[in-house]
Amino acid sequence: MRKLLFTLTAIMAMSLSAFADIAPAEQISYTFLFDGIAPIKIVPEQSEQLQCQDNQCLEPKPLGKFGIQSLNCDEVSCYAVSYDFGPYQKLIVKFEDGTVRESEVFKKPDGRKNAMIVTVTPDTLKVEKEEVALAPEHLTKSYIISALLFVFLSEVLTAALFVFMSKLPISILLCFTGINLFTIPLNWWVLSNYIQKDGILWCAAFLAEFLLLYLFFGKRRLGKEIFGLTLFANVAGYSFGLVLSFLVTFF
Repeated sequence: MRKLLFTLTAIMAMSLSAFADIAPAEQISYTFLFDGIAPIKIVPEQSEQLQCQDNQCLEPKPLGKFGIQSLNCDEVSCYAVSYDFGPYQKLIVKFEDGTVRESEVFKKPDGRKNAMIVTVTPDTLKVEKEEVALAPEHLTKSYIISALLFVFLSEVLTAALFVFMSKLPISILLCFTGINLFTIPLNWWVLSNYIQKDGILWCAAFLAEFLLLYLFFGKRRLGKEIFGLTLFANVAGYSFGLVLSFLVTFF
C-alpha cells in the first residue's frame, strides 16, 4: 500500500509544474487612447499578442488560445489572459481603417492583474503600465467558482483515499477538509496578490495544512502519516486543477 501511494505521489509530483492551478491566471487589461488621430475601431479577430523571451523579441510566439489563455478584444479595448506570460510582450492590433500597428517590446507587468494604457499614434502603439489601485477582473465567475470547487474536491477525495488506505482516524479527514476551506481561498484571493510564483503559493498551502494538522494530531505520533497525507492531497489536488480550464467555456 505504501509503495502504491509513493508511486502515485511521485507521478503526480512530476506533473505539478504543468498542471498547477492554485491561483488566478495572469491578466492584462489594455485601454486605448488616441494621440494625434481620431479614434478608430479595433478589428478583434486580426489582433494578437506575442510572447518574447528577450527585449528584442528574436523568437516571438503568439499568445494563442489554450484553455482560458487568449487575447480578447472588442472594438475599443483588449484584455489578455495567460497561465504564464513570457518575460516580454508585443501587441499587434489591426484597426477598422485597414492599418496595422505594432508596439515596441514591453516588459510583462509584475502582478497577476494589470492595467495598461495603449497610446495609438499615426504609426505605432505605445504601451505603458497604468497605475490603478485595482485592475479589473476578467475571469468569469463560473470559472473561478468551478476552479475552487474542483481543487477543493480533488484534495479532499485524495485525502480520503489516503486515510482509507492508511487506516487513519476519520477525524483527520474532517479536520483536513475544514483547513482546506480556509487555505484554498486564502491562496486564491489574498496571497496571490503579493506572491507571483505558484511554487511558493503551493508550499505555503502545504506548510499551513501540515502544521495545522500536526497541531491537532501530531501528539498521537502520527507525524509521518500527516506529512504523507498533506503532500499526497496537495500534489493530487493541484495537479488536476488545470484540467478544469478546458472544461469551462471562457468568454
